Amino acid sequence: ARPWTHTALSSFPSACTYAQRSSLPAPLPSRRPAHPVPALSLRSCGWALRRRAPAAPAGSPCARKVALPPAPGTPERGGMRAGPPAPGRDAAAGGRVKALQVSIPRHPALHAVLAGEVTIPCFVTYVWPGDSSRRRAALGTPRVKWSFVAEGREREILVARGQRVKVSEPYRRRASLPAFPRHDTNASLLLTELRPNDSGIYRCRVQHGIEDGHDVLHLKVKGVVFHYREGSARYAYTFAEARAACARLGASIATPEQLYAAYRSGYEQCDAGWLADQTVRYPIHTPREPCYGDMNGVPGVRNYGVVDPQDMYDVYCYAQDLAGEIFLETAPDKFTLAEAAARCRALGATLATTGQLYAAWSSGLDSCSPGWLADGSVRYPIVTPRERCGGSLPGVKSIFLFRNQTGFPDADSRYDLNRRQHIAAEAR
Repeated sequence: ARPWTHTALSSFPSACTYAQRSSLPAPLPSRRPAHPVPALSLRSCGWALRRRAPAAPAGSPCARKVALPPAPGTPERGGMRAGPPAPGRDAAAGGRVKALQVSIPRHPALHAVLAGEVTIPCFVTYVWPGDSSRRRAALGTPRVKWSFVAEGREREILVARGQRVKVSEPYRRRASLPAFPRHDTNASLLLTELRPNDSGIYRCRVQHGIEDGHDVLHLKVKGVVFHYREGSARYAYTFAEARAACARLGASIATPEQLYAAYRSGYEQCDAGWLADQTVRYPIHTPREPCYGDMNGVPGVRNYGVVDPQDMYDVYCYAQDLAGEIFLETAPDKFTLAEAAARCRALGATLATTGQLYAAWSSGLDSCSPGWLADGSVRYPIVTPRERCGGSLPGVKSIFLFRNQTGFPDADSRYDLNRRQHIAAEAR
């Protein structure tokens, strides 16, 4: 995967400003929108961050993206409880009451954070008449199977019967059943070192003799790691300046664990950047000159080790929560940076930060319209890649003046897209 793609900008009809406004909590949207985002035929546009939620202006293509619900973080092991479900009936068996019920109590979705861990609860209830414990003992240990469903395909995570547990290779050392078989009615799954591509539907299936049952739950892994550099030059931040830069973006400096989790989901970037432990690293899937680092031709996260804090590098930032609504604002004559900021203030909003735009992209925001951000950069989020929108890779695309990926657009420019400007597409 190539970390950067450059294309001419003449195919874009507009300049934009990103903004954000606050709204009431609602369930987290999936990363890929349920319906394709319609193309926007705009001469100019803007993105804003709104702290309150008045009605969108007439004709504005603003999408009412609401604030995300608070993430529960990492649930404590064994900390989730559920009462027994009401007995169901098996239509295939003539409407008889099913003797085994499987339930996942957290609906409709569970939220977790990148590089963290989560327990997905799954409980078994037996409704056999009479002495069910003797009947269960005669049948032996139940069989538990967890699987992951994404894009219509089901992939096995693990299968367990008694002490024998088979874990599929992609989940080795990450997936376990902490309570089973000691408590054979608790088949909850512990998943660690969470990655962006762990978002999806999880199915818990339990079989005991001829009885079986299953339930499903949607998991959303929040958080995104992104590379950032100062607009005028490459490798321009000391360690302290790198931390401050991420904070200005509405983000924090990424940890090694977060960068590794992003790498395991396909993230690649051939630029050395600071991390929270004062190390300098960068993730590479396709080794090549000049991206070998300390690993030569082996894929992996390159690591310079702990570096003098006065040395100069780029930085990797981490954004998680979108405290409001990102929306698109338009104007007939395009915006300068100052005009974009003024328009946002008039709408009761502020220019969105780079971190907020990345968080919105991670939650499914897709728009092929470049726009101003608070740091003076011009970017746009692409979930579904298409050639006219920056190439074949998803990501937040950035507009640079120069081919070495430096130089933000001039703040006084009205953003004539026929000028020699270039798009950099950060690989997911």
